[in-house]
Amino acid sequence: MNRPLPFGKYILLERISVGGMAEVFKGRTFGIEGFARYVAIKRILPHLAEDNRFVEMFIDEAKMAVQLNHAHIAQVIELGREKNDHFIAMEYIAGKDLLALYHHMRRSRQRMPVHLVALIGHRVAEGLDYAHRKRGSDGRPLGIVHRDVSPQNVLVSYDGAVKLIDFGIAKVRKQGYEATRAGVLKGKFGYMSPELIEARTVDARADVFSLGVVLWELLATERLFAGDNEFVTLELVRRAEVDAPSTRNPAVPPELDRIILRALARDPEARYQTAAELADDLARFLHTQGFSPTNKDLAAWMRGQFSQDLESERLKSQQHARITLGPDGEVVQGSQDEEEEEPTALWQPDDGMADEWARATSPPDEVEPVPDPLAALDAPRRAAPAPERPLSERPLSEGPLSERPFSERPTDQVPIGDRPTALRPQVGVQRGRGALWAALVVGLLATAAAGWWFLWREPPASLLVRVNPSDSLTIRLGDEVIGQASPARREGLKPGRQVLEVTRDGFDPWRQDIMLTAGEVTTVDVRLALSLSNEATLRFLVTPPDAHITLGGKEVHDGEARAPAGVEVALVIERAGYRPVKASLTPERGRQTLRYELALSPGTLFVETDPPGTVFLGEERRGRTPVRIDGLDPSKPWPVRVEAPGHKPHEETVEFKDRRFVQVEATLQPQ
Repeated sequence: MNRPLPFGKYILLERISVGGMAEVFKGRTFGIEGFARYVAIKRILPHLAEDNRFVEMFIDEAKMAVQLNHAHIAQVIELGREKNDHFIAMEYIAGKDLLALYHHMRRSRQRMPVHLVALIGHRVAEGLDYAHRKRGSDGRPLGIVHRDVSPQNVLVSYDGAVKLIDFGIAKVRKQGYEATRAGVLKGKFGYMSPELIEARTVDARADVFSLGVVLWELLATERLFAGDNEFVTLELVRRAEVDAPSTRNPAVPPELDRIILRALARDPEARYQTAAELADDLARFLHTQGFSPTNKDLAAWMRGQFSQDLESERLKSQQHARITLGPDGEVVQGSQDEEEEEPTALWQPDDGMADEWARATSPPDEVEPVPDPLAALDAPRRAAPAPERPLSERPLSEGPLSERPFSERPTDQVPIGDRPTALRPQVGVQRGRGALWAALVVGLLATAAAGWWFLWREPPASLLVRVNPSDSLTIRLGDEVIGQASPARREGLKPGRQVLEVTRDGFDPWRQDIMLTAGEVTTVDVRLALSLSNEATLRFLVTPPDAHITLGGKEVHDGEARAPAGVEVALVIERAGYRPVKASLTPERGRQTLRYELALSPGTLFVETDPPGTVFLGEERRGRTPVRIDGLDPSKPWPVRVEAPGHKPHEETVEFKDRRFVQVEATLQPQ
């Protein structure tokens, strides 16, 4: 699609994505008084639009999704039909899905900060829990299970919002539609739960497992369940043998390892029983680790990583803001001189909320200066004094007070009885008022001084220290030990310059002057360097030589690594088709050579034929197809024969080589 197209009351501006079932466009809709908003239009693909069964499921998806109204679930606006095209209009989210974030991290050879991964997981888990607990108008649970929690279905906006999308896939799978034939599930097998693959009862815990896979991959920056083909991937998921993410990313703390591994438990009974439990544990992890990330922090990271994409989005939005619908439904391109609409990345108000939105987003009113309270109190007494005139020019009524009629005398200067001098009591009143004013002035000044002291007193500072390695530390601020593990956080500190020192056995001490700012959290990241006097150099000789080696969670390149002497460190050696080596080492000072030979993993053979037949492995009968045969020695060839009445037997020899799984598929020929 190279140009905007009219689509009913919408304009389709550009195609965002296309999948096996539908395509999604960025669109724009218009209302009265120039109101406009961006939307996402999901439209059934043409080759499925004639499939009545699929259209019914698409409609069911919209009916279900429109009932979900949560901050972390993309809001459905309407279900519509334009000519022969059924579509769903949703809120438009300017940002990236987690699959794009994953590929960006891989290309840039970096990892997403651990606390932001936990924040995303917390947001998605909250959205899932809301959907799982959703009840219908009759008060009964709807029993919603997403069934397709995957990186493609979690969006992160440039504003730091996290949104879960596409609940409709659950309906498609639940009703038995042959989604794989339509290409719907391609690439999604690695995010299924074991019970879904085994066609067992599926509930909310299946979504917990899928979210665990997504978070593991974001932390490790590699796929968790990825086989040579979809059949092998399904088998890997079914077994659900998972290493802790810290074996791939040493920045992952043990507590987060525990959370992810519990979410990925093969047995649903061992998992979190609800998404709310997972959300609570992630929130608790962030709090106890000294992190308090918000959407603002996630937005800053997104804008830093995707600044060029964000600028491109802004420029396109400026162009799109000049596009409108004409009176006959045609697309009208405005000129660049017309006033441009500032796009809203995540959400725009509808007509009913336009006034409220305008009030909420308008600049604050100008604050009128507050007059001096003493001047305000004294104003009536000092207001517009009459100009002085000579006594000879004054009328009789302005003569001495005692000579004026009673009705013309000021109310605060009433004479007392028949005293000869009316001014004497007036002087007493003025003296009393003077004392009263003096007391009032002193009181107001004292109150003002106390208020100024309260407002302007210097608030305390806070410190957050993050260290790699993170354990067995001594973290000092001045003469006080503030922590023995990372991260270490201390509140209520006196602002100003302080000396921060971090020490650990086997590493050079780290020392630096830091400035603590009043009312702010100062974050210090420390990476300790190994002490050369206490270092071991390890040389690994491994068979096969291309095995992947990690020492202490760090990848070993060229078979050589350095480690602190006398400190226990974890060693992992892996290669596809071989049993991994997982051990703990305590290196000695100096240079060492370590030799390891990996043993081949048992092979698994899958045999499937049309029509079904009897499978022989050598001369041993192993069942009827489809059949799975485990525990085979991958170092030798295996002769396979399949026989079926009235058909020629199928024979072939299987060699595993470096593979762990081999699949045989054959069509038997009639005799």
